[in-house]
Amino acid sequence: MVHRMNSVLCCILKCYAAELESFKMEYANARLECNTADERANILASEVIGLEEKASEHLWLNLMVHQSHLIHSLSSLLLNKCS
Repeated sequence: MVHRMNSVLCCILKCYAAELESFKMEYANARLECNTADERANILASEVIGLEEKASEHLWLNLMVHQSHLIHSLSSLLLNKCS
């Protein structure tokens, strides 16, 4: 009888150990997925920052070109009025 109980307990412990090992594997996989997602988020954030900087530079250059055209137009108007 004692031998049978030991055998049953041994089976129960093996089942729990297998479940624990399965949980550990799932946890490790979830951590890897989270780390990968964090890495990808950092890469995307860097790309967004780079695009924002390029867009800002582009807008600044456009503003300077328009300002230059306005100054040129105003200068031409003033020269024509003075002539």
